[in-house]
Amino acid sequence: MRLSTLAAVFLVLLGAPGCSRESPTPAASAPAAPAPDPVPATAPAEPCRLTMGWDPWEPYHYVDPAGEEKGLDVELVVAIAAGAGCGITFERDHWANLLRRVAEGDVDLISGATETEERKTYAWFSEPYRQEVFVLFTGPDADERFPGGTLQAKLDAGMRVGVTDAYLYGGGVETLRDDPAYSDAFVGAAIGETSVTRLVNGEIDGFLEDRFVAAAVIRRRGLEEQVSADLVVSTENVRLMFSKASVDRELVERFNESMARMRAAGEFDAIQSRYLH
Repeated sequence: MRLSTLAAVFLVLLGAPGCSRESPTPAASAPAAPAPDPVPATAPAEPCRLTMGWDPWEPYHYVDPAGEEKGLDVELVVAIAAGAGCGITFERDHWANLLRRVAEGDVDLISGATETEERKTYAWFSEPYRQEVFVLFTGPDADERFPGGTLQAKLDAGMRVGVTDAYLYGGGVETLRDDPAYSDAFVGAAIGETSVTRLVNGEIDGFLEDRFVAAAVIRRRGLEEQVSADLVVSTENVRLMFSKASVDRELVERFNESMARMRAAGEFDAIQSRYLH
């Protein structure tokens, strides 16, 4: 998926209370007119609070030593939600479980999602909010053992590639994963960092990962001499994904409008620059 402390910010919309008028004092000879019923005050609107599911994916979402959720997507979503009048509560889980929970309405939204026809049956999607670049990472001798300038060529040479369960890596990669001739070459894991460990241990020959996520893991584990970027396999737009079971389409539009305002004000670039540069 360093850094400033994020506050779970939300906007409470207050309705304007109505006013009751005082009846004029009647003349002594006239019967007193009954005072009109007071207009009831409008109750404050309930705050909008959504549950965002996340899986460990530094620098997009992770937990700091104090146990707080941090990261680029965490900060972006909190800011976007605040502009839409909502606060965010976080729920950690594996990505495959989060997709199921979105379908069931147990989780309201997740970030970093690719829009597909199958997912659209149970989820709304925001406008794209960032791009995701997936890269093949390999060990130091991979070029000699697995020649070729494409993922398919390397698979033909016998490469075993780690992938994260339920992640989508772009059309070209998905075509290879669906092909019986190559399906056994892809080794799944619940979380991406498992693939890093498997590469170092020689259980696989490479893995697919977002370039910034992999860079963060490699830097944190001091693996710069053992793991390096090989080739870019896909570039995809990613979106926020909302449960149709728990979120109205109107709220998704509020998120889109909040994103547009943030972009125009330069807030998107300011947040991303703290993580990607």
